Amino acid sequence: MKSEILLTAAVWLFVLIFFILACVKGRRIRLLPSLFIVIFVTFFALLAPSGEVLLSIGSFRITSDSLLLGLRRSGILVGMVFLSRLIINPQVKVKGKVGNKLTEVFFYLNLLTEKKISFKKGHIIEAIDERLCEIWEKESTTC
Repeated sequence: MKSEILLTAAVWLFVLIFFILACVKGRRIRLLPSLFIVIFVTFFALLAPSGEVLLSIGSFRITSDSLLLGLRRSGILVGMVFLSRLIINPQVKVKGKVGNKLTEVFFYLNLLTEKKISFKKGHIIEAIDERLCEIWEKESTTC
C-alpha cells in the first residue's frame, strides 16, 4: 500500500515538473480539460472497488486501491499531455516520407489548436466541422 502511494505521488510530481517546464517554455496549457481527465478517469476507476473502503455513499464505495489507481492513471495521462505540449514542436524536421507526413500532422495540429472552438449545446459536430472548414479555406478556396 505504501509503495502504491509513493508511486502515485511520483507520477504527480512528474506531472508538476512537466507543467512547470511547459509554462516556462511558453506553451499554452489549459487546466480545465486536464481537471476533467483527472475527475473522469478517477471516477471510472472507482466503479471497480478494490481494497479498503474509505467512504461509502449509499451503495457507492470509494476504496483505497481504486482511488490510487484512478489518480495514477489520470496522472500518467495528464502528464503525457503536458509532456507532449512541452516537446512537440511543429518546426521539427524529420527526413523522408514519414518526416513529411509528421511535419504535415504537426502543421495541422498547430492550426487546429491556435484558436479555441466554441461548442454549443447539441452542436458539437457542427462546431468541429466549422473549425475544420476554416482551416480548409485557409489552405484552399472552398469547403
